[in-house]
Amino acid sequence: MSSTLIDFLLCGLAYILLSYFLGAWTKSRRKQSSGSDDGMGGKSETEPPVLDLPPGVTWPKQELVESE
Repeated sequence: MSSTLIDFLLCGLAYILLSYFLGAWTKSRRKQSSGSDDGMGGKSETEPPVLDLPPGVTWPKQELVESE
């Protein structure tokens, strides 16, 4: 066997092993974090944020883009 072919086989083996361990690691992390509630996301606010607008600038009274 040529050295180039051996290099390709070893790189392929390393790729397969790294993919397997990365998949197993992310799967275990997903199981650990699925039960915890960190309070991120979930509730969407329909009101515009309260901002200190410059004088003369106001929020529009109606929605500019009609939703479907």
